[in-house]
Amino acid sequence: MRLFLLEFTRFNMESPLQKPKKLDKAALISLSFELGYIIAIPLVVLALLGKWIDNNMHHTLPWVTLIGIVLAIASTTAWLTYRLKKYIK
Repeated sequence: MRLFLLEFTRFNMESPLQKPKKLDKAALISLSFELGYIIAIPLVVLALLGKWIDNNMHHTLPWVTLIGIVLAIASTTAWLTYRLKKYIK
């Protein structure tokens, strides 16, 4: 988060050599509404799939559910990084 804020402030700073870029506020608002889906869908789908596999395989520890949650966090991070690179540059 700290790196994002540093890059975001660097993006907004005016440079004497180049014309300052304007933020596309409509795109940022759209992205803010998408964040709920970007975070929730992989988490819910992979966690429920892992829970279903754990119940059907009769595992004592929910290790497939935990793997699903870790994969959801990784995919969400990759997706957000991809989407936010347009605004940071």
